Amino acid sequence: MHIVADFLLQGSSFSKLKQSKITYLLLHVGIYTAFFIVLSPVLLALTFVQGLIFSLINGAAHLIVDFITGKFKKMYWEVNENKYIAAISLDHIVHITILIITYLYLFPTAYSSSIILD
Repeated sequence: MHIVADFLLQGSSFSKLKQSKITYLLLHVGIYTAFFIVLSPVLLALTFVQGLIFSLINGAAHLIVDFITGKFKKMYWEVNENKYIAAISLDHIVHITILIITYLYLFPTAYSSSIILD
């Protein structure tokens, strides 16, 4: 879900804009969060309310992470390709780690019945 919401639903030009304009960052997080609200109950075996809580927490975390890592991505965009790739990699590692931790912490029994594991 993270890869689809972060990449496929939003193009590279949008990605550049969210690094320098807060309105685009907020729109990005809104799209990301809405996508999670719709799909997390289905794919993660959560109730709608659980999916909503999971999505809102991770949407807020996504905003914070993207705000911080966006500064590094913008700094290295055309200056140092290796550092730019490292910033993108760190960004996604942090996002995925937060998603896994919040899911396992908030819903420790849900993952045993999720579609992903069936």
